[in-house]
Amino acid sequence: MLRLCRSSSDILYSSLSTFKLRAFHLGKRRCQRRHNSSGSSKPIKYTTIIKPKGLRPLRVISTLDPSRLQDSDFVDLSPKLQNPRSQLPSIVSVIPITQQTSSSPSRLRSLLYYAISGVGSRFPQNSHGFLYYHRDPQLPATSGAVRFRLTPDAHASSFSVGTDLMLPDGRSPWAVWLVTIANAVMYVGLKQLLLSDSLVTPELLEHCRHLGARSEVPNGLNQMYHYMLFTLEQPFILDLASSHSFAVVGPQRIERAKLRVTAVQRIGFSPRIFFPYSGQCMVRFERSLAPEHAGKRVAVIRVLEILTPIVSTNPTFTPGHKGGLFHMPTVGSLLVKGDRPIMINADGDSDIPRCLQLLM
Repeated sequence: MLRLCRSSSDILYSSLSTFKLRAFHLGKRRCQRRHNSSGSSKPIKYTTIIKPKGLRPLRVISTLDPSRLQDSDFVDLSPKLQNPRSQLPSIVSVIPITQQTSSSPSRLRSLLYYAISGVGSRFPQNSHGFLYYHRDPQLPATSGAVRFRLTPDAHASSFSVGTDLMLPDGRSPWAVWLVTIANAVMYVGLKQLLLSDSLVTPELLEHCRHLGARSEVPNGLNQMYHYMLFTLEQPFILDLASSHSFAVVGPQRIERAKLRVTAVQRIGFSPRIFFPYSGQCMVRFERSLAPEHAGKRVAVIRVLEILTPIVSTNPTFTPGHKGGLFHMPTVGSLLVKGDRPIMINADGDSDIPRCLQLLM
């Protein structure tokens, strides 16, 4: 009797539909009849491989506490090569049973944006590592944020030798601000992990929720965070070729302002406002120590570091003449107007004084 053989490479899966199974066996019987009629005695080998559709691997994390990270918390946020315009990466947060009334762990999903103008929401290639909560101990609790630590491998032990994912400017780390997490539904998984890890308190999250709700730009809270000042002498980058937007968090509100100290206004010229220098420097606000400012809220701006060379953009511009703003900044100097430091009276009612009032 003719014996049918099937090679070991023939793979069947229990998930096949009834229709596919019937079609397979029908083809098998038809093949048998053709084989029997031919009178051949050679066994037939079936080499067809039916593969099930694989599920996309989940990015599952169980903690945002750097001291409790495990290898299983490793995630890859890189865009898929086969679909570079893929949807935003989602993170599944597994909340421990002890924090729930149910008998099984809660699984909550959060969507993540890279969110930079000109780049879009997709993360850069090789964005793999660990999400974690960061807070500078020198800043208020409202400054906390979730960051992403890039690591050389998938082991939690490599966290200490990794580096934070940076924004395209190379100076600011990618982050999801605590105020954003408290106000956006898309970050509910991160919020619950922060609570279960005891990294934040419910009272702090509620305070952050109120701060965000009172902001004029609730949908842009995370973008605002990268220009946020929490203390008076907190350093920030000043681009001399443009106005500098910044924001300040106070006890009950967020204030925003534009620092235009690098702009010069000229009467009878076009354009009327221009920036006589280009370059970047690290600066900070300071209280004025001048005797005449004792007991008053007056701030000056100190240059801490020259980050990129300061060059003149208009050779005809003479610093110090009428309408001029400042001499060429140098490290340790104050930006000056003529021969005097730029002074900002924080008791005024414009946007910059209101920001300084919160910082002072």
